[in-house]
Formats: sequence, C-alpha cells, structure tokens
Amino acid sequence: MVRQRERRTRRQWAKATVLCGVITAGLYCLAVYLGLSAVGHLGMIGRSQTMRVAYCDSDSPATTSRGGTGSSGLHCVGYADGHRVRATGFSSPPRIGLPVQISRTPWGSSVPVDQGFSHKAFRVLTPLFPLAIAVMFTRWTRMNYRGWRNSSRLPTGSSE
Repeated sequence: MVRQRERRTRRQWAKATVLCGVITAGLYCLAVYLGLSAVGHLGMIGRSQTMRVAYCDSDSPATTSRGGTGSSGLHCVGYADGHRVRATGFSSPPRIGLPVQISRTPWGSSVPVDQGFSHKAFRVLTPLFPLAIAVMFTRWTRMNYRGWRNSSRLPTGSSE
C-alpha cells in the first residue's frame, strides 16, 4: 500500500515562514553583537589605552546554588590617562598595580584587549557560527515563503 504524502496547508506554510524568519533575524542580530564585541576585545576600534589596575570586584557569588562556580562577572577599576576607568569582562583577575591594555566597545564600555592567539582566534571565529546557521535558516525561510506563495496556485483537489 502506497502511503500518500500530506500537503501542507497555506496556514502551515505561513507559520513555518514566520518561525524561520524570526529565528533568522535573531541569529543575524547575535552575529552582529558578537562581531562588534570582538572588535572591542581585539582593540580594533577607537584608541587602546593602558590602565593601571587599582582593585577588582566580582558581581556574582563565588558558587552557585548547586555548589559549582558561576561566571565571575569580574570588573576592575583603575586609572588611564589620569581618569578613573571601570573595565569589565576579565577572564582572570589581573595583578593589582600592573598595566592592562583596555579598549572601548562600540556601546561605550571598557574591556580588556585579548592578548593570546587562542583568545584572538576565538573572538574572530565566534560570530561566524551564528552567521552560518543564520544563512541556513535564510534558505529555509526562502523555501517556506516560496512554498507558501505557490500553495495558493495549486488547483483545489490536485494531487501535486
């Protein structure tokens, strides 16, 4: 016995198109945010400064409710060019009194400039993953839109 394939209704095509479109837009926004963040962390925008660290604080508790360690939320305060500066996004606490390279992100916060090759490679490659997935969802959105648009052209009761 041959099993007949069900045809999608016009409403199903519309739902699939909207869902893929929303996911696509979200992934493109995430890729742009990660790209702009990478620009700041790599010191490619504006003027990099050297900050002498005065002290560092943590925003979150040292352990989570399950006993594991949470994200540090480490921010340090210091002086750059005679001005007090608060930099966030440190992966490990810097030594007090030593200079640290900082840069401004496009939205105005100060972040430490990544120094190692692996950190720089991670910052460059991170936006490419959501971008690749967004391209895939863009194709699916276009396919669903075409299916939705063409579904109204089929004659009623046709088998194709």
